[in-house]
Amino acid sequence: MKIGFAGLGSLGEPLAMNLVKAGCDVTVTDLAKSTATRLIEAGAKWSDDIASICDDAEVVITALPSPAASRSVVEGENGVFDNLSSGATWIEMSTTDFEDLQRLTSLAKSKGINALECPVTGGVHRAHSGKITILVGGDEAIFENVKPVLQIMGGEILYMGPTGHATVVKVVTNMLAFINLVAASEGMMLARKYGVDMDAIWKGIRHSSGNSFVHQTESKLVLSGGYNVNFPIDLVLKDLGLAHDIADKTGVPLELGGATQEIYRRAKGLLGGDAQSPEVARLLEKACGIEMRAEGYPTELTEENTA
Repeated sequence: MKIGFAGLGSLGEPLAMNLVKAGCDVTVTDLAKSTATRLIEAGAKWSDDIASICDDAEVVITALPSPAASRSVVEGENGVFDNLSSGATWIEMSTTDFEDLQRLTSLAKSKGINALECPVTGGVHRAHSGKITILVGGDEAIFENVKPVLQIMGGEILYMGPTGHATVVKVVTNMLAFINLVAASEGMMLARKYGVDMDAIWKGIRHSSGNSFVHQTESKLVLSGGYNVNFPIDLVLKDLGLAHDIADKTGVPLELGGATQEIYRRAKGLLGGDAQSPEVARLLEKACGIEMRAEGYPTELTEENTA
């Protein structure tokens, strides 16, 4: 199967690499060719434009940082919709606006192009091992047709329903992760300020009813001072903004989501939008005049150290 792949960031590059390693015929593109160095060395072809990744492609995948970037690449001049053949499939793996996604899906259909939304969840580190969870929205027949491609890139492949449903669930999972990170940071700081050893704090929470996936993973990075999850605060605020857009349309009050959004806005003001999402814990450290550190904790997440 010939596959085109646009967007080689911290998520897209490892997803594309899984396809290349599996022997797929993959042509990739991004704003900078340097993002494709490992992929080209592994056997991927490089394209300077969107048109060339669409040539004779059966599937084109986009993994881009914002709804605006997706719109530009997909429906922009000489983009995916101008070049992908009728009967081929466009797979959107970006976290984007659900209404925009529905509009683009309808536009694709009018051009004879199949469309499927496949955002991912579970941590970028799992993209490298091929174990990241893929949420699927769209026509089930299209899903079944490209399922083998998704199975190469991910572990759990979960069908969410019609177009838009997977994106909404993805936005919800991200919002919950950010809320959990703020809550875990506050809990750890409360015990730390009292004088409890940080290693004991982490382990106590890990084996309690207050445990969470975020505590098992990102709290470790707070304790090491490593922080890097390849997910900056700017993306946190983008995703929380998408959650609030959904809330505005559905009338759901997001009190915790709103408070978390304000905390991350403050973090951006103090630390910058490029700071990593777990660095929100630094706001508490600054406020309390004490760091949350313990020896022996990883500075980055891998499949091996997230158990």
